[in-house]
Amino acid sequence: MSSLSPKQAAGIATHVYTARDMVAPDVLQLSADGLELNGVFDFKAAQQATGTSGALARKTTGFTYGAEGMGTRQGEVVLAFRGTDIMQDWLTDGNCGLQQGPSAWLVHAGFNETFKSLREGLDRYMRGRKPSVIHCVGHSLGGALATLAADHLSQAGVGGVKLYTFGSPRVGVAGFTRNLTSKLGVENIHRVYHLADPVSMVPIFPFAHAPDDGPVCQLPWGSSFSFDAHKMAHYRQSIGDASWTGLRRVQQTSLERDVQAWLKNANGSVLMLSATSLQMISKAMQYLLAKALGVAAGTVVVAGMTVLDQIAGLLVSGANACKALGDSLNSLIVQIFRFLGRPLPSAANVTVAFLRWVLELLSTTVINLARRAIDVGMRL
Repeated sequence: MSSLSPKQAAGIATHVYTARDMVAPDVLQLSADGLELNGVFDFKAAQQATGTSGALARKTTGFTYGAEGMGTRQGEVVLAFRGTDIMQDWLTDGNCGLQQGPSAWLVHAGFNETFKSLREGLDRYMRGRKPSVIHCVGHSLGGALATLAADHLSQAGVGGVKLYTFGSPRVGVAGFTRNLTSKLGVENIHRVYHLADPVSMVPIFPFAHAPDDGPVCQLPWGSSFSFDAHKMAHYRQSIGDASWTGLRRVQQTSLERDVQAWLKNANGSVLMLSATSLQMISKAMQYLLAKALGVAAGTVVVAGMTVLDQIAGLLVSGANACKALGDSLNSLIVQIFRFLGRPLPSAANVTVAFLRWVLELLSTTVINLARRAIDVGMRL
């Protein structure tokens, strides 16, 4: 049950954009020629499906296809999901509520709504098929949809599932990520991202990437955000002919140790709109949320409420119950303002309303960076 090579997975993540306009099978087959994918999957017999995206301006377009393996891949299936190449889709990504995902864990509501719109077509394609392996592949929003498809199919026990994402946003809360990693296995989750790709940094809280443990493929680009870093063409260029073990593999380290050291020593090291600084802010948020859940008895993150209201309330409750947590939260707020390049309000009390405002400033800034990356990155 071998994985696709990085080059093959990246080629498929590029190729699926052809399906946006529900093209003829011959077009799918011909467009695969230049990506060295023919003879791997039968694209001429691929089945395409539509999905609906957008929080306000709902639009239905081709989002995915399924194709059966050939040659050494016979008996396998690839499910590819396209990323976001029209403005309506990013309205989905800004719709940051929570819903129960395929395995009942909480996930991003906008991503889940889009997935639900194509799930019937996905199930119809899989009906009657008993593949040995299902490869779920996607770039950008397509990576989020591939993640939800992997969760859905592994929950149903349909074949062995492998997940490949490129520049994907975060999809679910920490429980979702742990559950998905446990079901698929760390070795079957291939997360590829440029550190400077802002899309891979959203949404910030309380969402987490899969796998929740083990190495990931962080590709070098630089410490400053780059909108070009989101381009699938640049992911393919960074990957080249490397194997998964040959790519730069970043082992995830102790969250508590990393965050405590950073909050203690970050003075002067946090740069405005730095990708590295945002990565540490995200880690610190994850760490403080976990601590707050431990000290704020009876408080949980639930569906049906906006994320910012819940997170602000949870962190303030934790800070009020634990002085050490309160001190860490104050330090994090200082770092957030440094990252944003804004002066810290003098003598500000950390109330739920104040913290929600701070988190909204941060979230809006990063979402806007991601949207600008989409404008550039979808020019494959």
